[in-house]
Amino acid sequence: MLAAWDRGLGSVINGQGIMRSYIVHEVANIPKDEVIMTCVAMGYPDDSFPANAVRSDREPNSDFVRYVGFAD
Repeated sequence: MLAAWDRGLGSVINGQGIMRSYIVHEVANIPKDEVIMTCVAMGYPDDSFPANAVRSDREPNSDFVRYVGFAD
């Protein structure tokens, strides 16, 4: 996923691909005797899509996270 992002591709681990694996098997032509362990959806991000502008109002990490063993 990090390598894809480095090349401009967005990605997300997709639990629906496992929960509805029969659909993934059919669409991706995966034999029924093979098990889907995880699914990763990939594509080019659309920065103009409204959901991509959502920002949370949560506390910053610095308020409750402490990193031990990492240099600044």
